[in-house]
Amino acid sequence: MMNDLALAIDIGATKVAVGLVARDGTVISRTDISSKASSMEELNQRVASAIREQLAGAPSAVTGAGIGSAGPINELKGTINPVNISEWVDFSLVDFVKTVSGISDVRLIGDASALAYAEFCVGAGQNATNLLGVVVSTGIGGGTVLEGKFFPGMMGNAGFIGHTVVVIDGDQCACGSRGCVEAYASGINMSRNAGMESFEDVAAAARAGNQDAIAVIDKGAKVLATALVNAVATMDLDTIVVGGGVINAADVYWRPLQYHFERQLEFLNFPSTVSLMRATLGKNSGLIGAGLVGFISVDQREGAL
Repeated sequence: MMNDLALAIDIGATKVAVGLVARDGTVISRTDISSKASSMEELNQRVASAIREQLAGAPSAVTGAGIGSAGPINELKGTINPVNISEWVDFSLVDFVKTVSGISDVRLIGDASALAYAEFCVGAGQNATNLLGVVVSTGIGGGTVLEGKFFPGMMGNAGFIGHTVVVIDGDQCACGSRGCVEAYASGINMSRNAGMESFEDVAAAARAGNQDAIAVIDKGAKVLATALVNAVATMDLDTIVVGGGVINAADVYWRPLQYHFERQLEFLNFPSTVSLMRATLGKNSGLIGAGLVGFISVDQREGAL
């Protein structure tokens, strides 16, 4: 049915968005809640209330559901293990959403996979063939479209570049490893490295000419660029789309990221060009991607794919 809707859930490090998405990527409605809670029960109650609120107000049939979650995830089991939400470690989110919503087709993907698919379908990456979508926010995630098709990988973690190691024996990461991209390039770690409260403070200081803030942003951009070029070398990408809260400070962040990416890319000497682009769908990108992926399972069941 072309006028059906998908329930979409986008789980970031600090918030959860629950909404309804149409097949053309239009977000019909959304509810945002904090993921900071004193217990799993409290967090689950908030999410359940938001799901019921969305379904009660749906203007047409809701036939499928998609969940984009901070990772790592296990798509086969329907469980999530987000680094920054301890209440949901190894939580069976798919079963929970099925129970609360009554929807049988519920698909779990990484939050950056949701951004990648959304930008590929209706955003900056519509002309791509091999695309990496990256979320740079409290954490860093990635997702892929390969050969023009959504490619989540065996467990749903394809493109999970935030916890690839680019600095041997480097800074401690929240995941427990050392030298991860996220330890240098996420918003929260750039603010920590600058000795400031938030990345917004770092960006404001950089705009004012603070050399420490400028250096921290440059280091974070260089580390992320290294990971992006590694991904190009691994998957022969033609497009990279970068979104997330850090891109709101593109005036001080984008130029160093582009500079370091293009400089390192030259050493690959690949014959094709790689487009490094900013995401265009804003805060709705994860929600749109989760909803559009939710339709995939519905269409497969109905034989449309």
